[in-house]
Amino acid sequence: FDACLEAAQEKPQIVLKLVVFDESDYAYAKEVAARYPHLPIYLQPGNHTPPRPGSEDASVDLDGIMMRMEWLVERVTSDRWFEARVLPQLHVLLWGNKRAV
Repeated sequence: FDACLEAAQEKPQIVLKLVVFDESDYAYAKEVAARYPHLPIYLQPGNHTPPRPGSEDASVDLDGIMMRMEWLVERVTSDRWFEARVLPQLHVLLWGNKRAV
């Protein structure tokens, strides 16, 4: 990643976007944010119901994803980590597990 930052030479806007499934992912996100404090960071709850290989339109657990979203917002807020922006995986909310949309 450091080589990518160096190659970009501040030309494009670079942001960190990390998908968070659990406490381990959250801790990793905090470590990455500390390592690159000059980069904006976006956190997204992970889709815990991805499609199986070969499945074109598997169902998605939207309630579960929204629970993960709420957990992530509460986690960031309780840590007073106001630099992090929490966003949904919009493509999952709109199209579920459909591929190539």
